[in-house]
Amino acid sequence: MKQIRTLLIASLLLSLMLNTHAQKDRTLSNGFSIQLIVGIPSPEYGVSKDATVDKEFQFSSLFGLQLGNRWYFTNSDQFGIGLMVNWFDVSSALASYEIQQDEIIRLTVDATFLELGPIGTYAINSDMAVDAYYNLRPTGLATIAIDENSSIEDDAYGSGFTHALGAAFRWKVLSVGIESVLGNIKDYDDSEIKLQANNFRFVIGVKF
Repeated sequence: MKQIRTLLIASLLLSLMLNTHAQKDRTLSNGFSIQLIVGIPSPEYGVSKDATVDKEFQFSSLFGLQLGNRWYFTNSDQFGIGLMVNWFDVSSALASYEIQQDEIIRLTVDATFLELGPIGTYAINSDMAVDAYYNLRPTGLATIAIDENSSIEDDAYGSGFTHALGAAFRWKVLSVGIESVLGNIKDYDDSEIKLQANNFRFVIGVKF
């Protein structure tokens, strides 16, 4: 009986050790992530960075979706350094206002594909971790304003590179973070015009 009890205790301890190790591996392991984005655009978001946009015409928020992967090249029990790749990151901002009793709807879309950069992770314990990262973002940006008759009042679009600096806290699979996107995009119709892409984001999702 004593041997059986000793064997059961040893099995339980081994199981706890393996479970803790598996959770630690998950915290610092390669994985796939899905994130929802809620952002606060800059006043000139989607238009020329030199423009002055009245408050009534500014975007109040933006929303988006981000899907990506990460691969760790080096890690210890607590630290990991790797590569973060977002396969796509799409967000949009919408505003409506009136000009001379004509309702105008303005939409700006930011679409990024294959954004990548380094990521560093500190594992607080087997369930919690903190990430810090930088992403270079190949970005397409488009803005359109249409009236209530669906006539185009204004449009601008271009492509280039923007940058993201972010940090996130993870608890098991849940991830909550903040991200600052910086950069200007050249307008296709006039290369002298730079379209503002700056925005501040709250990012929430899961990392498997």
